[in-house]
Amino acid sequence: MTSAGARIADSPDDAPYNGSDQNTTRARIQLDYNVNEWASAFVEFNFSEVWAGSEPYSDAQPFQNDPDGLASRENFNGVSQAYMQLDNAFGFEERIRIGRSYYFLGNGLVLGSCDYLQYPGSFTGIWISRSFGQFDVELFAFDNYGPLQNQIAGGGERYAGATTRWNIEEGGAFETLDAYYLAGTGDGDNEQRADDDWVGVEAAGWLPADIRWEAQFANRSVDGGDDVSGYRAMIEHSYDEPIFGFIHGVSFTHTGAEGPLHINPADFNAAGLLHQYGGPWRSDLTTNQLALKFSPGADINCTLAFLTLDRGDGIPQQGEFEVDLLASKEVRQGFHVGLGYAIDDEERQVGFGQATLYF
Repeated sequence: MTSAGARIADSPDDAPYNGSDQNTTRARIQLDYNVNEWASAFVEFNFSEVWAGSEPYSDAQPFQNDPDGLASRENFNGVSQAYMQLDNAFGFEERIRIGRSYYFLGNGLVLGSCDYLQYPGSFTGIWISRSFGQFDVELFAFDNYGPLQNQIAGGGERYAGATTRWNIEEGGAFETLDAYYLAGTGDGDNEQRADDDWVGVEAAGWLPADIRWEAQFANRSVDGGDDVSGYRAMIEHSYDEPIFGFIHGVSFTHTGAEGPLHINPADFNAAGLLHQYGGPWRSDLTTNQLALKFSPGADINCTLAFLTLDRGDGIPQQGEFEVDLLASKEVRQGFHVGLGYAIDDEERQVGFGQATLYF
Protein backbone atom coordinates (compact mmCIF):
# COMPACT_ATOMS: atom_id res chain seq x y z
CA MET A 1 0.00 0.00 0.00
CA THR A 2 1.14 3.52 -0.75
CA SER A 3 -0.55 6.83 -0.01
CA ALA A 4 0.03 10.57 -0.47
CA GLY A 5 -1.73 13.41 1.30
CA ALA A 6 -1.83 17.16 1.73
CA ARG A 7 -3.12 19.55 4.39
CA ILE A 8 -3.95 23.23 3.88
CA ALA A 9 -5.20 25.45 6.72
CA ASP A 10 -6.34 29.05 6.96
CA SER A 11 -7.61 31.29 9.79
CA PRO A 12 -8.38 34.97 10.38
CA ASP A 13 -5.70 37.14 12.00
CA ASP A 14 -7.76 37.49 15.19
CA ALA A 15 -8.35 33.71 15.48
CA PRO A 16 -4.89 32.14 15.10
CA TYR A 17 -4.59 28.50 14.19
CA ASN A 18 -1.89 26.10 13.05
CA GLY A 19 0.27 26.65 9.97
CA SER A 20 -1.43 27.78 6.76
CA ASP A 21 0.34 25.34 4.48
CA GLN A 22 1.28 21.72 4.94
CA ASN A 23 2.14 19.16 2.33
CA THR A 24 3.32 15.72 3.32
CA THR A 25 3.87 12.45 1.54
CA ARG A 26 3.80 9.03 3.10
CA ALA A 27 4.41 5.57 1.72
CA ARG A 28 4.27 2.16 3.37
CA ILE A 29 5.26 -1.28 2.20
CA GLN A 30 3.99 -4.27 4.18
CA LEU A 31 5.47 -7.76 3.96
CA ASP A 32 3.52 -10.61 5.58
CA TYR A 33 5.04 -14.11 5.48
CA ASN A 34 3.34 -17.27 6.73
CA VAL A 35 6.04 -19.75 7.69
CA ASN A 36 3.63 -22.57 8.52
CA GLU A 37 0.34 -23.14 10.35
CA TRP A 38 1.75 -21.84 13.66
CA ALA A 39 4.31 -19.17 12.74
CA SER A 40 4.25 -15.96 10.71
CA ALA A 41 6.34 -12.79 10.36
CA PHE A 42 5.41 -9.22 9.49
CA VAL A 43 7.53 -6.23 8.46
CA GLU A 44 6.40 -2.70 7.53
CA PHE A 45 8.63 -0.06 5.98
CA ASN A 46 7.51 3.54 6.47
CA PHE A 47 8.60 6.64 4.58
CA SER A 48 7.27 10.14 5.20
CA GLU A 49 8.44 13.56 4.14
CA VAL A 50 7.44 17.21 4.57
CA TRP A 51 7.57 19.09 1.29
CA ALA A 52 10.01 21.97 1.00
CA GLY A 53 8.58 25.27 2.18
CA SER A 54 5.78 23.73 4.26
CA GLU A 55 5.03 25.11 7.69
CA PRO A 56 5.24 22.85 10.75
CA TYR A 57 2.14 21.12 12.07
CA SER A 58 1.99 18.23 14.51
CA ASP A 59 4.44 15.62 13.23
CA ALA A 60 5.20 17.54 10.02
CA GLN A 61 8.46 19.38 10.67
CA PRO A 62 10.45 21.07 7.88
CA PHE A 63 14.20 21.46 7.63
CA GLN A 64 15.75 23.39 10.52
CA ASN A 65 19.29 24.54 11.18
CA ASP A 66 20.99 23.32 14.34
CA PRO A 67 23.65 25.36 16.19
CA ASP A 68 26.37 23.85 14.00
CA GLY A 69 24.63 25.06 10.84
CA LEU A 70 23.56 21.61 9.72
CA ALA A 71 20.07 21.07 8.33
CA SER A 72 17.84 18.55 10.07
CA ARG A 73 14.21 17.48 9.97
CA GLU A 74 11.82 15.10 11.66
CA ASN A 75 10.96 12.86 8.71
CA PHE A 76 11.04 9.11 9.22
CA ASN A 77 12.38 6.53 6.83
CA GLY A 78 12.75 3.08 8.31
CA VAL A 79 11.10 0.02 9.81
CA SER A 80 7.90 0.92 11.66
CA GLN A 81 6.85 -2.67 12.45
CA ALA A 82 8.75 -5.95 12.63
CA TYR A 83 7.46 -8.92 14.63
CA MET A 84 6.89 -12.66 14.68
CA GLN A 85 3.60 -14.25 15.69
CA LEU A 86 3.28 -17.77 17.08
CA ASP A 87 -0.08 -19.57 17.26
CA ASN A 88 -0.23 -22.56 19.61
CA ALA A 89 3.52 -23.06 19.22
CA PHE A 90 3.83 -24.55 22.72
CA GLY A 91 0.56 -26.47 22.64
CA PHE A 92 -1.38 -24.31 25.11
CA GLU A 93 -3.67 -22.68 22.51
CA GLU A 94 -1.76 -19.45 23.10
CA ARG A 95 -0.90 -16.64 20.69
CA ILE A 96 2.42 -14.82 21.12
CA ARG A 97 3.57 -11.67 19.33
CA ILE A 98 7.18 -10.55 19.78
CA GLY A 99 8.86 -7.48 18.28
CA ARG A 100 7.86 -3.98 17.18
CA SER A 101 4.14 -3.66 16.56
CA TYR A 102 1.21 -1.26 16.54
CA TYR A 103 -0.96 -1.63 19.64
CA PHE A 104 -4.25 0.05 20.58
CA LEU A 105 -5.68 0.53 24.05
CA GLY A 106 -8.77 2.39 25.24
CA ASN A 107 -10.32 2.45 21.76
CA GLY A 108 -7.21 4.29 20.60
CA LEU A 109 -7.79 7.22 22.97
CA VAL A 110 -5.04 6.10 25.36
CA LEU A 111 -2.62 4.28 23.11
CA GLY A 112 -2.35 3.76 19.37
CA SER A 113 -0.83 4.89 16.08
CA CYS A 114 -2.15 8.10 14.53
CA ASP A 115 -1.38 7.15 10.95
CA TYR A 116 -3.61 9.80 9.41
CA LEU A 117 -1.24 12.46 10.76
CA GLN A 118 1.73 10.35 9.71
CA TYR A 119 2.45 9.54 13.32
CA PRO A 120 3.37 5.84 13.27
CA GLY A 121 3.44 4.92 16.95
CA SER A 122 4.72 1.38 17.36
CA PHE A 123 5.94 -0.37 20.49
CA THR A 124 8.57 -3.05 21.02
CA GLY A 125 7.49 -5.81 23.37
CA ILE A 126 5.71 -9.10 23.87
CA TRP A 127 1.98 -9.86 23.84
CA ILE A 128 0.61 -13.22 25.03
CA SER A 129 -3.10 -13.99 24.59
CA ARG A 130 -5.45 -16.94 25.00
CA SER A 131 -9.19 -17.60 24.96
CA PHE A 132 -10.99 -19.28 27.84
CA GLY A 133 -14.52 -19.99 26.67
CA GLN A 134 -16.28 -16.62 26.42
CA PHE A 135 -13.23 -14.74 27.71
CA ASP A 136 -10.22 -13.47 25.74
CA VAL A 137 -7.22 -12.58 27.92
CA GLU A 138 -3.95 -10.88 27.00
CA LEU A 139 -0.81 -10.06 29.00
CA PHE A 140 1.75 -7.60 27.63
CA ALA A 141 4.93 -5.65 28.32
CA PHE A 142 6.40 -3.10 25.92
CA ASP A 143 8.91 -0.30 25.47
CA ASN A 144 7.68 3.14 24.36
CA TYR A 145 9.82 5.88 22.88
CA GLY A 146 6.90 7.83 21.43
CA PRO A 147 5.80 8.20 17.81
CA LEU A 148 8.63 7.54 15.42
CA GLN A 149 8.84 11.15 14.26
CA ASN A 150 8.46 12.75 17.68
CA GLN A 151 10.39 11.00 20.40
CA ILE A 152 9.49 11.46 24.08
CA ALA A 153 11.52 14.14 25.82
CA GLY A 154 13.59 12.53 28.54
CA GLY A 155 13.84 9.09 26.94
CA GLY A 156 11.77 5.93 26.77
CA GLU A 157 9.17 4.36 29.04
CA ARG A 158 8.32 0.79 29.98
CA TYR A 159 4.80 -0.49 30.55
CA ALA A 160 3.10 -3.75 31.46
CA GLY A 161 -0.52 -4.74 31.81
CA ALA A 162 -3.40 -6.96 30.81
CA THR A 163 -6.68 -6.85 28.88
CA THR A 164 -9.73 -9.09 28.96
CA ARG A 165 -12.88 -9.31 26.86
CA TRP A 166 -16.10 -11.02 27.85
CA ASN A 167 -18.01 -12.07 24.74
CA ILE A 168 -21.47 -12.05 26.31
CA GLU A 169 -23.97 -12.47 23.50
CA GLU A 170 -23.51 -11.74 19.81
CA GLY A 171 -26.13 -9.22 18.76
CA GLY A 172 -27.41 -8.87 22.34
CA ALA A 173 -28.14 -5.80 24.44
CA PHE A 174 -24.73 -6.39 26.07
CA GLU A 175 -22.56 -7.90 23.35
CA THR A 176 -19.05 -7.39 24.77
CA LEU A 177 -17.46 -6.08 27.96
CA ASP A 178 -13.77 -5.18 27.97
CA ALA A 179 -11.43 -4.20 30.78
CA TYR A 180 -7.75 -3.25 30.82
CA TYR A 181 -4.97 -2.32 33.21
CA LEU A 182 -1.77 -0.53 32.20
CA ALA A 183 1.06 0.43 34.52
CA GLY A 184 4.36 2.22 34.20
CA THR A 185 7.09 -0.06 35.51
CA GLY A 186 9.38 2.76 36.68
CA ASP A 187 12.28 1.17 34.79
CA GLY A 188 12.46 3.57 31.84
CA ASP A 189 14.54 6.70 31.28
CA ASN A 190 11.56 9.05 31.49
CA GLU A 191 10.29 9.59 35.04
CA GLN A 192 7.28 11.75 34.11
CA ARG A 193 4.85 8.79 33.81
CA ALA A 194 7.04 6.08 35.30
CA ASP A 195 4.73 5.24 38.21
CA ASP A 196 1.33 6.15 36.72
CA ASP A 197 -1.27 3.49 35.97
CA TRP A 198 -4.47 3.31 33.93
CA VAL A 199 -7.64 1.26 34.30
CA GLY A 200 -10.50 1.23 31.83
CA VAL A 201 -13.72 -0.50 30.86
CA GLU A 202 -15.55 -0.60 27.52
CA ALA A 203 -18.92 -2.09 26.61
CA ALA A 204 -20.99 -2.42 23.45
CA GLY A 205 -24.28 -3.89 22.37
CA TRP A 206 -27.57 -3.39 20.58
CA LEU A 207 -30.76 -1.59 21.57
CA PRO A 208 -34.20 -2.09 20.00
CA ALA A 209 -34.66 -0.75 16.45
CA ASP A 210 -31.12 -1.87 15.53
CA ILE A 211 -29.44 0.93 17.46
CA ARG A 212 -25.78 0.23 18.20
CA TRP A 213 -24.34 1.61 21.46
CA GLU A 214 -20.81 1.85 22.84
CA ALA A 215 -19.51 3.28 26.11
CA GLN A 216 -16.13 3.52 27.79
CA PHE A 217 -14.55 4.95 30.91
CA ALA A 218 -10.93 5.26 31.99
CA ASN A 219 -9.00 6.55 34.98
CA ARG A 220 -5.35 7.51 35.22
CA SER A 221 -3.71 7.44 38.65
CA VAL A 222 -1.01 10.10 38.54
CA ASP A 223 1.97 9.59 40.82
CA GLY A 224 2.20 12.67 43.02
CA GLY A 225 -0.85 14.32 41.42
CA ASP A 226 -4.61 14.19 41.07
CA ASP A 227 -6.28 11.30 39.30
CA VAL A 228 -7.67 11.97 35.81
CA SER A 229 -10.74 10.31 34.30
CA GLY A 230 -12.58 10.43 31.00
CA TYR A 231 -15.56 8.83 29.27
CA ARG A 232 -17.11 8.38 25.83
CA ALA A 233 -20.61 7.24 24.81
CA MET A 234 -21.97 6.65 21.31
CA ILE A 235 -25.23 5.51 19.71
CA GLU A 236 -25.57 4.76 16.00
CA HIS A 237 -28.26 3.60 13.63
CA SER A 238 -27.84 2.40 10.05
CA TYR A 239 -30.77 2.34 7.65
CA ASP A 240 -31.45 -0.65 5.38
CA GLU A 241 -33.35 1.71 3.09
CA PRO A 242 -31.78 5.20 2.99
CA ILE A 243 -34.02 7.96 4.28
CA PHE A 244 -34.64 10.82 1.85
CA GLY A 245 -33.01 8.54 -0.67
CA PHE A 246 -29.41 9.14 0.42
CA ILE A 247 -28.92 9.21 4.25
CA HIS A 248 -27.94 5.72 5.39
CA GLY A 249 -26.69 6.30 8.93
CA VAL A 250 -26.77 8.67 11.90
CA SER A 251 -24.76 8.68 15.14
CA PHE A 252 -24.34 10.80 18.26
CA THR A 253 -21.20 10.81 20.42
CA HIS A 254 -20.58 12.52 23.75
CA THR A 255 -17.11 12.69 25.35
CA GLY A 256 -15.70 14.23 28.49
CA ALA A 257 -12.33 14.33 30.26
CA GLU A 258 -10.81 16.01 33.27
CA GLY A 259 -7.32 16.19 31.81
CA PRO A 260 -4.72 14.19 29.86
CA LEU A 261 -5.26 10.43 29.92
CA HIS A 262 -3.29 9.64 26.76
CA ILE A 263 0.16 8.20 26.17
CA ASN A 264 0.45 7.98 22.36
CA PRO A 265 -3.15 8.08 21.13
CA ALA A 266 -4.65 7.33 17.72
CA ASP A 267 -7.52 9.78 18.13
CA PHE A 268 -7.24 12.13 15.17
CA ASN A 269 -10.74 13.31 14.15
CA ALA A 270 -12.17 11.97 17.42
CA ALA A 271 -12.76 15.64 18.38
CA GLY A 272 -12.98 17.29 14.97
CA LEU A 273 -10.90 17.58 11.82
CA LEU A 274 -9.49 20.93 12.93
CA HIS A 275 -7.86 19.01 15.80
CA GLN A 276 -7.66 22.24 17.84
CA TYR A 277 -7.60 20.47 21.18
CA GLY A 278 -5.62 17.39 20.22
CA GLY A 279 -8.18 14.73 21.12
CA PRO A 280 -11.10 14.09 23.47
CA TRP A 281 -8.93 12.66 26.27
CA ARG A 282 -5.94 14.99 26.01
CA SER A 283 -7.27 17.88 28.11
CA ASP A 284 -10.26 19.17 30.06
CA LEU A 285 -12.64 18.96 27.09
CA THR A 286 -16.30 18.07 26.54
CA THR A 287 -17.68 17.35 23.07
CA ASN A 288 -21.05 16.60 21.48
CA GLN A 289 -20.93 15.16 17.97
CA LEU A 290 -23.81 14.50 15.58
CA ALA A 291 -22.82 12.72 12.37
CA LEU A 292 -24.83 11.87 9.25
CA LYS A 293 -23.60 9.27 6.77
CA PHE A 294 -24.90 9.69 3.25
CA SER A 295 -24.18 8.95 -0.39
CA PRO A 296 -24.92 11.59 -3.03
CA GLY A 297 -24.42 8.99 -5.76
CA ALA A 298 -21.60 7.66 -7.95
CA ASP A 299 -20.52 5.38 -5.06
CA ILE A 300 -19.26 8.38 -3.08
CA ASN A 301 -19.53 7.93 0.70
CA CYS A 302 -19.78 11.04 2.87
CA THR A 303 -19.94 11.92 6.55
CA LEU A 304 -21.23 15.30 7.74
CA ALA A 305 -20.50 16.02 11.42
CA PHE A 306 -21.59 18.84 13.72
CA LEU A 307 -19.56 19.32 16.91
CA THR A 308 -19.72 21.45 20.03
CA LEU A 309 -16.43 21.81 21.93
CA ASP A 310 -16.17 23.12 25.48
CA ARG A 311 -12.81 23.58 27.18
CA GLY A 312 -12.55 23.62 30.97
CA ASP A 313 -11.78 26.63 33.14
CA GLY A 314 -8.35 28.17 32.82
CA ILE A 315 -7.70 26.71 29.35
CA PRO A 316 -7.91 28.96 26.26
CA GLN A 317 -11.06 28.29 24.23
CA GLN A 318 -10.68 28.39 20.48
CA GLY A 319 -13.64 27.26 18.38
CA GLU A 320 -16.86 26.34 20.18
CA PHE A 321 -18.65 24.88 17.15
CA GLU A 322 -17.29 22.97 14.18
CA VAL A 323 -18.64 21.42 10.97
CA ASP A 324 -16.74 18.61 9.25
CA LEU A 325 -17.29 16.99 5.86
CA LEU A 326 -15.53 13.82 4.72
CA ALA A 327 -15.91 12.20 1.30
CA SER A 328 -14.34 9.05 -0.12
CA LYS A 329 -14.58 6.99 -3.27
CA GLU A 330 -12.91 3.92 -4.77
CA VAL A 331 -12.02 5.35 -8.18
CA ARG A 332 -10.56 2.14 -9.51
CA GLN A 333 -10.10 -1.26 -7.92
CA GLY A 334 -7.60 -0.72 -5.11
CA PHE A 335 -7.33 3.02 -5.72
CA HIS A 336 -9.11 5.22 -3.13
CA VAL A 337 -9.43 9.00 -2.89
CA GLY A 338 -10.53 10.92 0.21
CA LEU A 339 -11.25 14.59 0.88
CA GLY A 340 -11.99 16.43 4.11
CA TYR A 341 -13.00 19.96 5.03
CA ALA A 342 -13.71 21.63 8.38
CA ILE A 343 -14.67 25.12 9.56
CA ASP A 344 -15.45 26.47 13.01
CA ASP A 345 -17.47 29.43 14.31
CA GLU A 346 -14.42 31.73 14.09
CA GLU A 347 -13.74 30.78 10.45
CA ARG A 348 -10.71 28.62 11.08
CA GLN A 349 -10.59 26.26 8.11
CA VAL A 350 -8.67 23.17 7.10
CA GLY A 351 -8.74 20.94 4.04
CA PHE A 352 -7.33 17.45 3.52
CA GLY A 353 -6.72 15.36 0.45
CA GLN A 354 -5.41 11.83 0.31
CA ALA A 355 -4.93 9.18 -2.36
CA THR A 356 -4.24 5.57 -1.42
CA LEU A 357 -3.24 2.65 -3.62
CA TYR A 358 -3.52 -0.94 -2.32
CA PHE A 359 -1.48 -3.61 -4.06
